[in-house]
Amino acid sequence: MTGLLAPAAEISIEIKQSKAMDSMDDSESCPVATHNVEVNLKCRQKAIDKAMYGPMNPNEPNNDYWRKLAEGWRLSASQAKKSTCGNCAAFIQTTKMLDCIDKGLGEDSDAWDVIEAGDLGYCEVWDFKCAAKRTCSAWIVGGPITDESEMKGDES
Repeated sequence: MTGLLAPAAEISIEIKQSKAMDSMDDSESCPVATHNVEVNLKCRQKAIDKAMYGPMNPNEPNNDYWRKLAEGWRLSASQAKKSTCGNCAAFIQTTKMLDCIDKGLGEDSDAWDVIEAGDLGYCEVWDFKCAAKRTCSAWIVGGPITDESEMKGDES
């Protein structure tokens, strides 16, 4: 198109795979951090250092942690406590991802007991296994990603 109605700029959109898929090992169909402890710990430490991933023990009050995190969000600590990995849009708890975590924990432990005790999932922002009761400053409204939420997304 030319003339007055011609667009001033051209916009192109590239759809990329999720980060979780980018960090997949070719020999597995799972993110590397689900079965490589060193990679998982490195990514988790990055989340701690850059995004205040925590608290260390989510079963404790951790008032200082929640107060500090809330300051960054300009909220009260009680409001911040409602924003956890378990309801973050980057927290993946699909059957496929939980199977990856299960395989990664190995045969030496009862992996499903560990997964259920920590209410584990996979953080797509920081690429590591994380616990639903924790959070970080990169929290995104609208999660978690589950089989059910993926099916709803496919329908729209």
